[in-house]
Amino acid sequence: MTAIQHIALVGNPNCGKTSLFNQLTGARQKVANYAGVTVERKEGFLTLPSGRRLRVLDLPGAYSLQATSPDEAITRAICLGEFAQEVTPDVLVCVVDATNLRLHLRFVLEVQALGRPMLLVLNMMDDAKRRGIQIDSQKLAQRLGIQVIETAAVKRHGIDRLLASLDQQIPALAQPTLVSNHDIHQQVRDLLAETVVMPRDTDQRDDFLDSILLHPVAGLAILGILMFCIFQAVFAWAAPFMDGIEAGIGWLSGLIGQHMADGLLKSLLVDAVLAGVGGVLVFLPQILILFFFILSLEESGYLPRAAFLLDRLMFKAGLTGRAFIPLLSSFACAVPGIMATRSIS
Repeated sequence: MTAIQHIALVGNPNCGKTSLFNQLTGARQKVANYAGVTVERKEGFLTLPSGRRLRVLDLPGAYSLQATSPDEAITRAICLGEFAQEVTPDVLVCVVDATNLRLHLRFVLEVQALGRPMLLVLNMMDDAKRRGIQIDSQKLAQRLGIQVIETAAVKRHGIDRLLASLDQQIPALAQPTLVSNHDIHQQVRDLLAETVVMPRDTDQRDDFLDSILLHPVAGLAILGILMFCIFQAVFAWAAPFMDGIEAGIGWLSGLIGQHMADGLLKSLLVDAVLAGVGGVLVFLPQILILFFFILSLEESGYLPRAAFLLDRLMFKAGLTGRAFIPLLSSFACAVPGIMATRSIS
């Protein structure tokens, strides 16, 4: 068995993969919380305690290896070693959100079925413990037959243990197997029952909220009210700040115009620098307000529910519910929405 040279981070969107990638490699990558944000290939290097260097790939977020979008297709091809432009990773580091194992374990089982050497990283363990979620990581490791490492990537908790594990030889699993969706769902239920204890009040509260927020009538009404508040904030509440920025740029341009002689330097400052920066800066309040709402909705867990609620409606336009998120981000600035279209299936 040769030493590990290449590893790949795989997992669902929003599981903290890119945060972990930053901690491992020190690379300055974009870390965001919107579904499907990791679309492009990201590469970095890390140094293990033994002094060896590893090449690390942060693969696009995927909900399944049964590819339904371009980002999932790339992840599947690299994991299977079928991507001609990429070296096949020696080890797959599967990163999951410890606060939402019910969703993420299905992907873990799909990756495990490939038979490739892999590690499982339970990320966001600090959030899970704060919410009262108890995970028996040792029992989970025994049931899956792989190493399970608890981390909180943002706080760098568990990173040293992960590096130590990567410094060891990681054996391949059994021969690849084909697992049906029914088998995977049953395995996920069994694993959750044996290794995870959820607070009773959390389960009851989540079920109650889901019954309202996902209701075809009440859910859409609540979503409509939220969208009205967001649009009101973006287009009305931001207006005084935008006017203030525009007035400030105008005042500064006038001040420079009064105290500088006509010439190339004055034209550069007034017509190029201030006019150019001001034309962009004036939209900053709208962008900040919109992304504040998006982050709040994502942190509360409502954004995925809204995407699910709108899935049937978006399907009529040939899209999925995931398209709702880039659509929402486009109201303040079209550029994030255009960039996010690469992940729309």
